[in-house]
Amino acid sequence: MNIRHVVAGVALVVLAACARSSAPTHRAELRRISGDAVQIVPSEGQLPYCLVFTHSEKGVVRQLTMSKNNTSVKCDADQPVLGQTYKIPADEGPVKIQVFFSDQRLEAGSVANQLNEMSSPSFSPIDFRLPGKVVVESIDFIPAEGGAPTPGQLVPKPSQPAATNRPGG
Repeated sequence: MNIRHVVAGVALVVLAACARSSAPTHRAELRRISGDAVQIVPSEGQLPYCLVFTHSEKGVVRQLTMSKNNTSVKCDADQPVLGQTYKIPADEGPVKIQVFFSDQRLEAGSVANQLNEMSSPSFSPIDFRLPGKVVVESIDFIPAEGGAPTPGQLVPKPSQPAATNRPGG
């Protein structure tokens, strides 16, 4: 048998294995709503639960997904996490948004503590002591000062009280 046939056969097997891989390239999409506001939207085929944190260039770690029992939340594909838009403070500089997808609920406090112990926002899921299957999507984001409010967003109160018309008054 010719060496070219062997190489061609191996190449076909490798290509076939890659074509069958169902793992998406991106586990979550970041939708910018305004300069400093985003939605995190899980891709199809992700593990059912997630925790979302930001880790700023200045070292500030923030937990975005909060539940009553401080565990990971249900994260449906193609839906913003918890139906929320998250505001990322522009004055903290660029952030890495870390989305931990898991097959079971994780204790958010444990993950937050481990993130705080790290000197760099770059890591591998294997660096964490977590139960079950866990994968992480890390998304870079540079917040800018917020622009005009979008529909459904809370509008900050003005510094001077405005005259109001009260019903019946």
